[in-house]
Amino acid sequence: MSPTQPADEPIAQPGTPLPGTPLPGTAQPGTALSRADGIALPIDIDRDVSTPLPDQVVAEIRRLIAAGAVRPGEPVPSSRRLAAHLDVSRGTVEAAYAQLVVEGFLITAERSAPRVNPELPSTPRTRNPRMRPPDAPRRRLRSFVDLRPGFGGDNPLQEPAFRKAWRDSLDTDPGPIDPLGQSRTRWAIADHLRLTRGMSVDPDDIILTSGSRDGLRLLFTTGVEGAVAVENPGFPGLRQAMSDRVLAPLDTAHLPIDNSDHLGAVVVTPNHQFPHGTTMPIDRRVKLLEWAAAAGVIVIEDDYDSEARYARTVVPTLYDLAVSTDAPAQVVHIGTFSTLLTSAVSTGYIIAHGDLGDRLAAMRTALGPAFSPVMQTAIASYLSSGGLRRRISRGRRRLRTAEAVVADVGEIPGLVHEGRTLVIETSAATAAGLRNDLAEKGILVASLAAGWSADSDVRHGIVIAHSNVEAAALRQALETVQSLLGEADEE
Repeated sequence: MSPTQPADEPIAQPGTPLPGTPLPGTAQPGTALSRADGIALPIDIDRDVSTPLPDQVVAEIRRLIAAGAVRPGEPVPSSRRLAAHLDVSRGTVEAAYAQLVVEGFLITAERSAPRVNPELPSTPRTRNPRMRPPDAPRRRLRSFVDLRPGFGGDNPLQEPAFRKAWRDSLDTDPGPIDPLGQSRTRWAIADHLRLTRGMSVDPDDIILTSGSRDGLRLLFTTGVEGAVAVENPGFPGLRQAMSDRVLAPLDTAHLPIDNSDHLGAVVVTPNHQFPHGTTMPIDRRVKLLEWAAAAGVIVIEDDYDSEARYARTVVPTLYDLAVSTDAPAQVVHIGTFSTLLTSAVSTGYIIAHGDLGDRLAAMRTALGPAFSPVMQTAIASYLSSGGLRRRISRGRRRLRTAEAVVADVGEIPGLVHEGRTLVIETSAATAAGLRNDLAEKGILVASLAAGWSADSDVRHGIVIAHSNVEAAALRQALETVQSLLGEADEE
């Protein structure tokens, strides 16, 4: 399960002209008028009353300004466009506008549409902060070193291969929308898993999601009953995503003899065991599947971070192991691209077959597509072109470089280095102080204690994903950790 990261792509500026054409025909009460910049507003004209038409237009525009529907500085339609829309004479609108200019509601300028007087005082509606457009986000330069698992790394949204895939997707017809996922995208994911994980997956067994959490929630809506077992220790994000379920801590190295906790499912991350980032060995995977089959428990395999390791040996996933051996255990495989592409793209998938797969497909069909077919097309193009595999290779090279930096920096008190992350065990007070001191110096690390359930023997310290940054930044960060730990020992 990967933590989320803030999206930093700029969006359209508020007030940007939108494409549009004048609405044809005669305006009726409550219809929309088309302004000079294509924005529509409601205006009422009633020919059955004695009030002159210019006075009605004046009253309506006053009302719209008071309601905040037309704001100070914004344009109103030209007299020609408004007259055509209302099916009145242009003179009627010009008379109304002249009156509003005299009253100070409108201002005019040569070769431009009339505008609401920008000096008008705000109304109760426009004074409400929620009625004002938020500031457009700006891309911010990173002023910190993020060493938390699931964060850091370079921004894939600036990668030429991904940007090309996105541009190409805008010129590609995705075809009929499939709520389970576009066929090309599901095939590309299946081929990606074959090439990078050695998995043999039928594309029809793949259902697209907006990320791991969405996949988890989709599964639970299909009627998974009972408590949910979670690894202890395990990723805090998994427990947060299941806050409405009864959770039972589980040590996968010492599985219970019976299902006395009435478990319906167990969620595991076998390819990145918290906190060290180690891999669950094959014998324990087999025992877990045997136990789950005997206890009637669904195994939910979160494949978080599996692509990042650089070791050549790839242990079969629980899903592939169950399918290839005809194991009776039900296994659901959940994957995400958020770790590699940031949560800004919100893309993932869930793999299941048999009756459970049919139920998931029915639920996804009822809910509709998890994310845009345009983004699905971009993901398919990025995968098929080898862009993601090249990105994975760069990450593995960065990990190898990071390992060399760790070896060169020298001894760090309390360091346990057994897998994908660095774990520094300390007392609870030292861990809290260390995280705060590092944050003040612009270095973010994770809490070791967050991975344990509240009712268990919690271990304290910090967790460092050392391949998140380039060698120079990592070296400086580790030397800072060394210095702070040395100061703590002296105290």
